[in-house]
Amino acid sequence: MKKVLILATIIILIYSCNNKPSGTEDSDSKNLTIINGKIENARDKQVILMYNLTSDTLQLNDKSEFSAKIVIGSATHIVLVNGINHARIYVNPRTNLSFTVNAEDFFKTISYKGDDESVNNYLALQTKVVAEAGINSVNFLYASDMEVFENALQNFNNTLQKNLEAFENKSKNKYADFISLEKERLRITIATLLLSYYTPLINTNQINIQLEEQIDDLVATTDLNNPKMIYLYEFKPFVQNYTAYKLNKELKADKKEIKSANEYAGLYFEVLKEIFVEPVVLEEVYYTFLKDFISYYGAESVSEVYADYKDITTNKQRLTELDKIFAEYNQLAPGQASVDWSFPDINGKTYTLSQFRGKYVYIDVWASWCGPCKKELPFLKSLKEKFANKSIEIIGISLDENRADWENAIKSENLTGIQLHAGGWENELCEFFKINGIPRFILLDKQGKIINSNADRPSGDIETVLNNLEGI
Repeated sequence: MKKVLILATIIILIYSCNNKPSGTEDSDSKNLTIINGKIENARDKQVILMYNLTSDTLQLNDKSEFSAKIVIGSATHIVLVNGINHARIYVNPRTNLSFTVNAEDFFKTISYKGDDESVNNYLALQTKVVAEAGINSVNFLYASDMEVFENALQNFNNTLQKNLEAFENKSKNKYADFISLEKERLRITIATLLLSYYTPLINTNQINIQLEEQIDDLVATTDLNNPKMIYLYEFKPFVQNYTAYKLNKELKADKKEIKSANEYAGLYFEVLKEIFVEPVVLEEVYYTFLKDFISYYGAESVSEVYADYKDITTNKQRLTELDKIFAEYNQLAPGQASVDWSFPDINGKTYTLSQFRGKYVYIDVWASWCGPCKKELPFLKSLKEKFANKSIEIIGISLDENRADWENAIKSENLTGIQLHAGGWENELCEFFKINGIPRFILLDKQGKIINSNADRPSGDIETVLNNLEGI
């Protein structure tokens, strides 16, 4: 399965796992919120409920039913996931709610009854609008014509707002707090779509003042420091896209280029601190994106940022979790021995790391489908030419699952030198170096020990780094 560098979808799950099942015996039955569901024709018998940054996992019984019993202190948004389908649920303490749905036509058939049924049927309607909007299509988010995108976005937003207005008029202030937060949710949903469409344009220097004004207006009218926002699953993709947008604008204004993961992390979290000042919200976004950066760039990229986080948080559980993660990444510290990987080239000849003892090794982990990887190839070719007679081996290792795609890329890109095929993400190299995103560059010394497990890119300062190596 291909992994991508930036997640720009509307639905991104930001919850951690809670092994304590719903409706535990120590719960006061008078305070239970009960959700009963029946999912007909469900291929997946597992149901996941995500709320308040935790999750519970339940199983459908032989009648395709489940009963969730949870304790909540205030009104709560819940995301229910069953296979590829999902539903949004809103409940108050001691709510008793039920629903039925046919998994084969999920968004059209879901219907709620019981306490809070009106607000949940409204949410079902809005979820159906999102599902049927064709967001990830050439008629919307991937439209080549900006006018097509803007028309699709306007029609989409008009429908959402019309449904909300109808619900607000019908509810007669019964759900005032919900409606207030719902308006914020819809604003960040639209802002995320604008940002998702605009980011690729910015990266190719296609600046559009009108789109920027729309984004800035939406953000200006949204309370990003409302602690209730962190429980919305639209919040993380919005923060991710908006922070990148703000950082890109600052870099372009200063005519500055980022040349290392550490520098990127430092600047990224500085922007986060500019946007989010409310302590609860700042702590949450710091924690969330610390984990993301570690997953993609490695723990060493955020060592200084983690020191800042320790000053921000008092959450001992999260600090213990992150300390454990950093400890696991210690195997990737400079001076530690690399795993002795083994992969074949295009002719079937197998190469292992140990064969290159006595030379420095610079590894490019890439794939033919990865756009940022391919952007590095011209710089990589230049680097190979400059260090052709030096004591270093520059090796490409592809994660393409389809061997033919890899072979075609070698030919079309005219790749030379040692090119190896790992055949996907499940291999000793990715496992050892905790590679979750590409491109990834690794620099090893002449004994196969780590100099940098997340080295500079060919387009960055790696040439200077290599020239300063002893005995190169």
